[in-house]
Amino acid sequence: MDSQQNLAIVRGGRIANRSPGGRSSYAGVKGLMRYIAYGPYRFGEETQQARGVWLDQAGREKSHEAVLQWAKDKVHRYDYEFSYQLLLSTRYGGLTAADFNRALERGSAVSQTQEWRFMVHQDTGNQHAHVILFRKEKLSSALYKEWQQLMQAELEALQAGRWQERQLQAGLEQLPAGRRPEQAIQTGQELQAEPDQAEERGRQQQRGWGVEL
Repeated sequence: MDSQQNLAIVRGGRIANRSPGGRSSYAGVKGLMRYIAYGPYRFGEETQQARGVWLDQAGREKSHEAVLQWAKDKVHRYDYEFSYQLLLSTRYGGLTAADFNRALERGSAVSQTQEWRFMVHQDTGNQHAHVILFRKEKLSSALYKEWQQLMQAELEALQAGRWQERQLQAGLEQLPAGRRPEQAIQTGQELQAEPDQAEERGRQQQRGWGVEL
């Protein structure tokens, strides 16, 4: 399916936690996490504004320094051979950090990974979350695809639900005072039944939708 038709996109990549000489190294994932947290490095700028807040799989806030230490320990203390980076992107936005976590939990049965760090970004054309997690072995292509599809299906359902909620709320706000609740629900249904205009508005706001990791 064309990405323009999707309510959510899940993309990812794998990093081998090795130096060119073959020794354990977390330099690659360290640089990636710095980019996620602060954006492109600008020479001469000692400090940059953070793009969001790091969260763990329980939704707890973590400092950038703590996330770097977590990654370093994964590689050098616990011998995790591979880092996985994921991009979870939504077409209309409106998801919470807990929603993104829910999608990751849905996929954890396949990835066999119950620990991750992620950051939600609101500073591009599409709301998205960057995720970092670790595995000791590579996932096979088949398992990787299954993992991706499970997370995308969960995000699609969540995005559709949030879109419906916003359309219903828009209908409620337009109702005259005293209008019956069942009429309000019907108004929301009528809005839901006319998605074409919203689809077109979405296409006009798709800057960054095709971003690859």
